[in-house]
Order: sequence, then structure tokens, then C-alpha cells
Amino acid sequence: MKYLIYIFFTFTFCFSQWFDLNHDGINRTYFIAYPDEASEPSGLIINMHGFGGNASSQYSGTQMHNYAHPQNMAVVYPQGVNSGIGSPSWNVGTFWDFNTQNDVSFIDAVIDDIASNFEINLDKVYACGYSNGGYMAYELACELSNKITAFGSVAGNFMLNSDQECNNEREIPIIHFHGTNDATVDYYPPSFDQALTVEESIDYWSAFNNFDLDSYESINSNVEIYTYYKNESSTQFVHYKVNGGQHEWFWNNWGFNASEELVNFFLQYELTDFINNTLLGDLNQDEVLNIQDVILIVNLILDNDYNNLGDLNSDQIINVLDTIQLINLILGS
Repeated sequence: MKYLIYIFFTFTFCFSQWFDLNHDGINRTYFIAYPDEASEPSGLIINMHGFGGNASSQYSGTQMHNYAHPQNMAVVYPQGVNSGIGSPSWNVGTFWDFNTQNDVSFIDAVIDDIASNFEINLDKVYACGYSNGGYMAYELACELSNKITAFGSVAGNFMLNSDQECNNEREIPIIHFHGTNDATVDYYPPSFDQALTVEESIDYWSAFNNFDLDSYESINSNVEIYTYYKNESSTQFVHYKVNGGQHEWFWNNWGFNASEELVNFFLQYELTDFINNTLLGDLNQDEVLNIQDVILIVNLILDNDYNNLGDLNSDQIINVLDTIQLINLILGS
């Protein structure tokens, strides 16, 4: 499965590698940057490129791993498929992505594949993206919130469509960065593709999460931060309104760094904050006990690692007894 290895010297030393993943009969790829010498299982941020971009451009264009690794967070840069006009894209239900692939299922498979090759804390998996990738982060907020904890969009709107199921029974934390002069993805309604613009997304997710409070601050003359929340929960929708900002990933010249702010936002949340009835033994959190969970629990044993979902007999040790109990549960289901 592995076909090419790169070692990069950035702000922190890390292990980085391309992976192949056959999904729905198509060879897909992703690039993961994992923190070097992690003392415990790492969290995971899925960082998705825009239309016409690729995993490499998102890696170099956001440098998110530089901010994630010191926090023991890995970053994966998945690769979209070539659309009908030859540009890589994500299928988010728009007329312009020219993509019929099940990209939600692909991201789901990427999480499982990474967890089988690296030590990943599946309680701390997050998704974000730029432009089309930001649209995809919103798509995952609807469709994969059983495995991904919190979501972020940079210059990408929320395409609400009939193919989605946004009826999750848990709160969804979201952070959205957008420039008011974005000439590609509209900041102000109406949007060119009928996607929900920022304020419309705020209204949607505020109603979804039952927010009844909001706050405002500015970090300079260009950047306003709006936060929507409720007293009895830590869940928030945070919006960075960048007055004069274009269609861009925001760097320090605006007074903040989008990559750094995304990492900081994500670190506030863990999946078990929202899903307290996680199925014991369901290590990949797909709500089904199967052979994939057996493989993951065997990897935990081989790596002398611990995950509370795999500790079926609650003895604070992952060993062959837990594997046997898991197999018995699968056979008896």
C-alpha cells in the first residue's frame, strides 16, 4: 500500500508518507504528516484542498502540520478525484464539482486506513478544508459526525441538498473563515450555486445546536470574530469575518493564521463529549462490530497501546482476552 516516503524538515520533524487506497474500484491517495516521536496516540485533522488543487498544494499552502504536530495532532491531506473536466474535486452536490464519487465514504475509509497504520486517538478526529474542501467539511458535518468531532471551512460554503442527512442527534462545533471580497465563493447572499452563505449557515447551525447567545470581538480593523453558543454547552459556531479578504487561506498578515486557529478550535472538543453511548469494541466508530475492529484491536496489542473502546473486560489492558471477547460479540450478533 505504501509507495513513496518523504521526510520533511519543517518547524518540527515529522514522518510523512503517501498512501494508496483502493476505494470503489478507484485508486485514491492521501498524504499524512504524523508527529515524530509521539508519546501517545495522535489526534487527526483531515485537511482537504479546493477545486483544481491537490493534496500537495494543500500541504504547502496551509502548513497546518507545523501547528498541529506540537499539539500531538497528525494531519492528513487527502486527494480528490479528477472531475469531469479534469480538475481534482470533492463531490458536494453542486453543479460545478463534476464529481459523482462517494467522497464521504472515501474519507471514512481514509480514517480507518490511517488508524490501521498509525497510532490514532479516534476520539480526536477533525475535518477542514479550503473552498471546495470547505464545502466538503460541511458535507462531513452532516454525514460523518459519528467519527469526526468538529469541522472547519476556509472560503467554502454549506451546500445543503437532498442527498444529505443532517439529522444528527449530537451538537456540531464549526469554525468558518471567509473574506467579504471573495469573488469565487460568495460571502453575501445570494450564492451563485444556491449554497448557504456564511450568515445563512450561522442561522442553520444555530438552530440545529439550539444556540441562543452570541458574542463579538475584533482583532484589528479588518477581522471581526462572531461566536454563537449556549450556556449549557461548550459547542460553538465561530465565524472569522475578514473584511476585504479575497478567496484565500488566511495567514498572519491578517492578524491571525487560519491553520493555527483551526487547530486551537479543534482541540477544545472530543467525540465522547457528544457521543456517550459509543459501542464497546467499535474501534473505528462505524457503529458496527466487524473484522476491521478485530484488526485494530490486534494492532493495539502489537503496539502495546491502549484504547478504552478496545478494553472490553475493563481491566485497563488490551490483550488477547479482549480480542476473544470481541470475536464472540461479532459471531453472536
